[in-house]
Amino acid sequence: MNSNHSEQINRILTELKTGSSLIKQKRNGEQYLRHFYLDENEDYLSYYRSEKFFSQAHRYHIKDIDEVRIGFHALTFGGLVKRNIVDSDKENLAFSIFYNNYRDELHLMADDAQTRNSWISGLQYLINRSLQNQQQQHVIRDTNWILSHLRFSDKDKSSTMDKTECQQLLTNSLNIQLTDETFEKLFDNANKNGDGHLTADEFLDFFQNLTQRQDLYELMQKYVENGDEQIIDTIYMNVDELLYFLQIIQKQKILIYSSKDKFTVESVTTREQVEDLIDEYETDIDLKEQKLLSLDGFRNLLLSDEFSIMKPWCSRRVYQDMTRPLSDYYINASHNTYLFDNQIYGDSNPEAYNRALRAGCRVLEIDCYDGDDGQPIVTHGYTFVRSCSFESIIRLIEPNLFKTSPYPVILSIENHCSIQQEKEIARILREILGNRLLTQPPFSRNSWLLPSPEDLKYKVLIRSVKRSTCDLLENNDSSDLFIYLENIPYRENDCNKDQYICSQSSSLSEKQVEKMSHSNPIGLIKQTQKYLLRMYPNGLRQDSSNPDPINGWNFGLQMVALNYQNDDHSMQLCYGKFLDNGACGYILKPNYILQIEKSKFNPLDYSIKSLNGNCKENFECPLRLTITIISGQFFERSHEDSDDIPDPYVVISTRGIKCDEQIHKTKFIENNGLNPNWNETFQFDINFPQMSLLRFDVYDYDIYSHDDHLAYYCLPITTIQTGYRHIHLRAKDHDSTYSTLFVHVVIENKS
Repeated sequence: MNSNHSEQINRILTELKTGSSLIKQKRNGEQYLRHFYLDENEDYLSYYRSEKFFSQAHRYHIKDIDEVRIGFHALTFGGLVKRNIVDSDKENLAFSIFYNNYRDELHLMADDAQTRNSWISGLQYLINRSLQNQQQQHVIRDTNWILSHLRFSDKDKSSTMDKTECQQLLTNSLNIQLTDETFEKLFDNANKNGDGHLTADEFLDFFQNLTQRQDLYELMQKYVENGDEQIIDTIYMNVDELLYFLQIIQKQKILIYSSKDKFTVESVTTREQVEDLIDEYETDIDLKEQKLLSLDGFRNLLLSDEFSIMKPWCSRRVYQDMTRPLSDYYINASHNTYLFDNQIYGDSNPEAYNRALRAGCRVLEIDCYDGDDGQPIVTHGYTFVRSCSFESIIRLIEPNLFKTSPYPVILSIENHCSIQQEKEIARILREILGNRLLTQPPFSRNSWLLPSPEDLKYKVLIRSVKRSTCDLLENNDSSDLFIYLENIPYRENDCNKDQYICSQSSSLSEKQVEKMSHSNPIGLIKQTQKYLLRMYPNGLRQDSSNPDPINGWNFGLQMVALNYQNDDHSMQLCYGKFLDNGACGYILKPNYILQIEKSKFNPLDYSIKSLNGNCKENFECPLRLTITIISGQFFERSHEDSDDIPDPYVVISTRGIKCDEQIHKTKFIENNGLNPNWNETFQFDINFPQMSLLRFDVYDYDIYSHDDHLAYYCLPITTIQTGYRHIHLRAKDHDSTYSTLFVHVVIENKS
C-alpha cells in the first residue's frame, strides 16, 4: 500500500470512528435513524443506543461480515423501492452489509454519497485485512485479537486488569485452569511496577508467557547445537540448522511465483531460501539481522499457511488437468440452494445462493413455478416456504458467480412453469447473464464427449427437463430456454443406457444410488464415463439433513448435491474434498474410475481388509499414514453461555473406500482448552489414497451428557504435507477459528 493510499484509509477510519447518522431500513418498511460508528479498536461497527429501556445496540463484528454491497442490490431494498417506501433515485446513498454466512443483513442509507462511500471503502479495507490475518494465521502477531480479551474482561473499564479479572479471563475466555502458584508467578512477572494491575503492554507479556509453546521449544532443542543447554526464552536456530530441519525433517517445498498466476513448486535446498524465511517470520530485529530464528519466529513459520498440513499448491491454485470432459470431474453441488432453513418453511433467499457460491459450489438448484404477476418465482412446492422472484435471484447472484472460481456454473432448474413463464426465465437469463449464458452447443473436438471446464470458463449452463414436442405443438408455441444438460430419467436397462447422448443427465435419490450401487455397481460407474449423474437427498429429509456423500463419490457420481444450509458431518466432508485443486469446485476423478471398462473397479469388492491389511488388488500405491497428535491451542467452548472449561479430545478418521475407513481417538485432557498436550500416535493403512479423506474432530468430553463438537478439519489424503504441521481448525459453517492442532505426519509407501 503506497503512502497516499495509506493516509486516505487512515483518514476514512478516523472518520468512521467519529461516526455518522445512517438510516437503518427494515424489510417491513420501518426506518430508524441511528448514529453508527466504528469501534476504536476496529473490531466492529455499532450504533449508539436509543432511549428505549433496556435497549442494547448490536455489534457487527468485522470478522463476521461476508460482503458489503453497494446500492439497492439486495432483496430488502428491492421490495422497499417497489412499494415506494424508498425513493428509487437515492440508490447512491444505499448500501447493505451481509454477515453470519449471508444469513443476516443490515441495510443502511446515508445522508450523502461521500458518507456512504467512506463506509464502503473503510469496511472493505477492514474485511480484506481480517481475511489476510486469517490466512497468515500468525496469532502471535495479532495483538488486536489478544487485546480484545483484555477489553472484554476489563469490567471496570480502567484499561488495566487486576488479578481477579485476569483469573476470570483465563477461565471464561482462554479456557484454562491454572494452579494458584503458576498464576501468581505469571502475573507477577508481567506486572513490572507491582501495583497489581496489568497494562495493555503488560498483558501482552502475560499472554506471550502463558502461551509459550513448550512443544515447539522441545522440537527446536532436537535440531540446534547444545539444545539441552538452551533455555526457552533465548533458544534460536541459525541458517544451517533451519535448513537441515526444513530439508531433511520436513522435506519442505515452497511456492515460487514468476507472476501473479504462475508458480513453480521447489524444495528448500539453499541458505538463501532459508534467509528469506527468517526475514519473513522472525519478529526480533536484532535476531533477524543476525539471520537467527527465535522460538516466536519458529512458531510463526510453522503456523503459516505454507507450512500447515495441506500442500499450498493444492489449496491455493488449480493444478489438475482442466481440459478433460466435464464427466471426468467431481463437481461441488448443492440441493434446494434457495433455502437457509429446513425444507418446510422459511424464505427462498438469493443470499443462500451467494453463500453457496462463496463456499465454492458450482451447481445451484432452482425450483421455478408460475408467479401470479406473470413472472416466475422460486419456492419449494407444496410447503410453507415463502417465494422469491426468479429475476431477483439471478440479478443478485450474478456478481458472485465467478468470484471463487472461473469454471462453469450449472443452474439445475426444476421447471414447473407454463411455456409463457418459461419464456420469461429465458429472457431474464439472457438479459442479466449476457454472453456468459450458454445459448448454443459449445465447440467440442469430440461430439460424443462433453466439453471441458477449461472450454466453459466463465459460462453458465442450464440443466433442466426439455419440453416434449407434443407439449409445444399443443400450445402452438416454442421454448426460448436453451437447455444444454437435459435432465432425463435414469435408465437401468443396459441396452437403454447406450442410447444416452453426452449432454443428457440424470438425477437419482440417495436410495436409488444405494440400490444401484449394490445391484449393478460397475454399470453405475460406467454411466458416469460420458454423462453427468446427480445424487440428491431423500424427500423425507425435511430437516435439511444430508446423506453421506462418500457412497456417491465412490461410484463416480459427479454431482452429489447437499443441503448447504445444514452444517452437518456430510457438509464438512464436502468442504474437505473440495479444498483441493485451488477450491475451484472441480476435482479430477481417479483413472480407475474413468477407465472402468479396463479396470473393472468395483468399490464393493473392497469393503473389508484382508488379513495382512491390504486389499486383494492394488489400483494405487498403498500408503501407511502415521499421525502423532502432539498438542492443541485455543479451543473455544461449544456455546458462548457455557461455563464449563473444555476437556478436549481428538477423533482422527479416514473416509473413502470401505477398506480404508478407520477411526482413532485420543484421551481427554481435563480443564484445558488453551494448550492441551497428548503426544499420541495412530496408524492408518490406505489402499486408495485418491479416494480418501482425513478428518480431525475435536470434542469436549462430558461424563453426564453427549460430547460437544468444538471444531474440525478435513482434507484429501493426497494433499497432506509430512513432518511437523499445524492444522487450522474450522467451526460451524466452515468458519475460520484461532484453534489449531499440532501434529507429526509420516507417509510411507507400502508396495
